[in-house]
Order: sequence, then C-alpha cells, then structure tokens
Amino acid sequence: MTQTAPAPAQPPASTPLQLAALVALRIGVPAWIGYGAMVKALEFNPLLLPPPIMAAMRWFVESSSVDATQFFEWSLRTIIGAEIFIALAVLTTRWARSIAVLTLGLFCVILLTAMVQAGLKDGLKEALAGSCGCFGKAGLPASVMFLVDSVLLACALLAPAGRLKARLPIAVPAAIGILAVFLVPKPEVVSSDPTPPAPETADGAKSPDSASPAAATPGTAAPGAISGPWPPAPSQYEKNYFTKWPEWIGKPFRSQKLALAIERPLPEDIERGDWIVVFSRQDCDVCQRIYRDHFAAPRKERVLKVAIYDTTGSPLAMPCEGCVATSLFRVRAGQQGKSPNYLIQTPVLLRLKDGMVTAACGDVDNPELLASVVSPASTVSSPATTVAAPAPPKPAWPGVPAKLDPFYIAEYKDSVGKPFAANPFSRLIAGEIPPDFLTGRWIVIFYREDCEHCHDILMSYFTGKLPVRTLAVAIPDTDPAGHLDNPCEECVKRSLVKGPNFVIGTPVIVAIQDGVVECVVEDANDIQAVEACLKFPAPR
Repeated sequence: MTQTAPAPAQPPASTPLQLAALVALRIGVPAWIGYGAMVKALEFNPLLLPPPIMAAMRWFVESSSVDATQFFEWSLRTIIGAEIFIALAVLTTRWARSIAVLTLGLFCVILLTAMVQAGLKDGLKEALAGSCGCFGKAGLPASVMFLVDSVLLACALLAPAGRLKARLPIAVPAAIGILAVFLVPKPEVVSSDPTPPAPETADGAKSPDSASPAAATPGTAAPGAISGPWPPAPSQYEKNYFTKWPEWIGKPFRSQKLALAIERPLPEDIERGDWIVVFSRQDCDVCQRIYRDHFAAPRKERVLKVAIYDTTGSPLAMPCEGCVATSLFRVRAGQQGKSPNYLIQTPVLLRLKDGMVTAACGDVDNPELLASVVSPASTVSSPATTVAAPAPPKPAWPGVPAKLDPFYIAEYKDSVGKPFAANPFSRLIAGEIPPDFLTGRWIVIFYREDCEHCHDILMSYFTGKLPVRTLAVAIPDTDPAGHLDNPCEECVKRSLVKGPNFVIGTPVIVAIQDGVVECVVEDANDIQAVEACLKFPAPR
C-alpha cells in the first residue's frame, strides 16, 4: 500500500491589518527611505544631517588629522549609498523585514536623541517643532519624522514573514548602493562673485562701504602688521568649509580659507589694531544672546559681524552697535551653481591683533573660552551709561540663581523701597550686568519683541539720547515671526534666561535709585504714571 506524503502546511491566512502592514513594508518603507536619499543627494549638504550624526562626525574630525572636506563629502556619499541599498533591499529581497526593523529602529533612536537634546537646550517647543534635517531644508519637524518612522517600524513588525519571498539576491541592491556612493554628482560651487553684496544696515551694523571714518581712512600700519591689501576672492570656492578653531590661533586671519570666503569689500583697517570677528546665523537664538550680552553697546575694539545665510528659521534681531556687517559668500539670484556648505556651529568669535588671530571661541558655553575673546574690560560705555565721577560701586549683582524654578511670576507691585536685586524675577536677567547698575538712577523696562504696545512705548520714550541709563530686558517666550526691532540705541539690551515660563504682562517699567526700587508701572496705558516714574520729557 503506497503512502502519500503529507501536503506542506499552508501559512495561516493574513488578516487585513497584516496585509496593510505588508504593503507599507514593501512600498512605504522603500519610498520613505529612498526619498530621503534623493533629497540628500540633491542638496549634498552634510550640515543637514540629524544633529547626533553631525555631532559624531564633528567629534571625529576634531579628534583626528583627517581632511575635513573629504571626510564630510565621503561620509555623506556613504550615507546616501546606504539608504539606496536599504530601500532596494526592502523592496526586492527576503531580508526586507529584518533590514527595515533595524533601520527604522536606528532612525527612531537618532530622532529621539535629537529631540531630547533640543528639549534640554531650548525647551519642549523646539524639541517638537525643530527639523532633524533628514529631508533637507524642506524637512519635516523631528517629531513628525519620529512618528512616521515609528508607524513604519510597527508595520515592519506586523508584516507576515511568510509572504516575504526573495525577488533578487541581496548582492544586487548592495552593488547598486556601492555604485551610488561614487556616482552621486557633486553640485558645482560657483567661482568668484563678480558683484559685491548689498550693504547690510540692520541692527546697528554698518556695511564695509559705510564704515566709520576710522575704518575708511587708511592709517599707518603698526610695527609687525601684515602689509598689502586683503587678498582677492578665490578663483573657486570650497564645497565644504570646516575648521578647527584652535589651529587658527597665532596665524594670520587671511591665511584661512574661511576668512577668504568673506564677501568683499572688507574694512581697509581689518588688519590693523584690535578686532573681534563674529560668525553668526540670523535664526540662531544663541547668536542673538551673544550679541545682546556683548555687542549691544559700543566697544573699544572694532567688530566684524559675518552672517551665514544658510538658515531655515525665522530671522532674529542681532543688535551689534557700531559693527561692520558682511557675510560669507553665497549664490544669489542670476548666478549658476550652489553656495558652499558652511559646516560651522555658530556663534564663533575670534580676536585679531594686527591681522593675527590671538584667541578663538567656538563654544560660547565655555566661560573661559568666551572671556578670552570678549573680555569685560574691553567694553566701553555708551553716552547713556557714562557717569561723571562715579561713587564706589555698590554690592555686586548676584547673578542668575544656580537652580531655576519651572516658572516665575513678576511681582513688582509691592517692591517700592526694596532692593531690585532681592526680587527673584530680577535675578533672571542673563548676561553681564553693567558694573554701575546698582549706582545712581536706572530705568528697567521688561518687554517682548513681538509686543506692539512695548514697541510703541520704546519708540515714544526710549529713542535718541536718553536722560537716564536704561536696561531693556526682553522676555524670550515670543514668536520670532512677529519680532519688532528695539529702537532704543542707547539702552543696555539684555534678556531673561531661557527655560522657565514667565508670567508677566509687558511692558513693565521699573525705576531704581542706587539699587532700590523707586517706582513701578505695570499699566503702560497710564501715561501720567509712566511719565511720573520715568521723569522723562514728553513723548517726541
């Protein structure tokens, strides 16, 4: 009697949810990852990689002697090639499920790390709304990317393994991915710009063409100073600019490739005397804080403000009193090619002496490094902060508390006759406080940069020459899209520390005498109270 072999067991029927997950795995995941690879190839900008990846790459370059330009270029090519391999492997091989789970799991970890880092530094809003760079300049917020990757990861886990049959051997997508590493085209970077940029006049900065007479009039070079005009623009700009700032110290500023990428014309005396050079981006809130803390009042050094225009966020006010403003080279309308990638984490500050770099700060969170460039002794008083024969200073300003509470309520109503520094809200003012702040009479105005009423008060009472020294304190919980420039040129401009929530109706005006609160105005619509407290002339 012949025995019949048992029929092979049929896999259990898939549920509609599993079938949907299978479609998402085979089609959705390759499309999602492939689109990211395509955008990276088109923009070819390492700076748009997720922050944790970029931080790791920066660390490696700074810790080794590799050529930074070549390393960033080939790292980006490798990432693009890997994503092409992953997309094709998930689409065509039986390893689709394993590769998708590993890849999407890694993506979720990277995105979660980026959001946690942004949240710890800039708060929950930035953690949720900030871009991860995964899809370039037009990328989605990191939170949305994390949500999409999480859904696709769940689909990969739910997809029935029995239906993932081999279509191609995995060597085929691997070969295509390796080939893509070498075939990704490098965008052309244009050569020297034939037309100089339009002068920049915002935030009190002057363009090189409109510099002060000291800058426009050639002087006698100091002994040992670098001679000859500033070098011409390079015949071909670099595709990626990355620099190790400590290596600049002791070398001529003009010897650095990044310095030669600064738009012409530069001030004629850029290599004579003391200069501070600040590289910044217009949407960088840390840059804004540095400008407010150190450059909102005139300095005895000349200051060159160099903007980097590869920004994606809303522009912020960057007060820089008396600075000479310019920018790094960028492609403008009508030009062919692509702007260079400036792999620079801003702000960066350099100190120059007769054209030589004497100090460099690429980490403004390091107080000693920052002080090496921006010394408190190097600031000079503006006309509004000059006091004839000042009395010995009062007790020093206590500064920001070491530990901050989640929120603070401004309670100045009953503070008349009490020390201004004793109010917990007052101590939240960030940055250097003028050494004579607790001496004589001062006006303190708390305002929001998106507050039209605050702007009206500033325009009415705080423009032109001020009869009383004034400290303008910005509340940081504002909408950057609605920011209005502070018209008070003679104000000492500061802001509250970032992080806590602030309960305050702006504007609030406080007058102090020798550090003691003299009067408070919380209702700026009461014009009589405002004028009685300020003791200013009538509005202009």
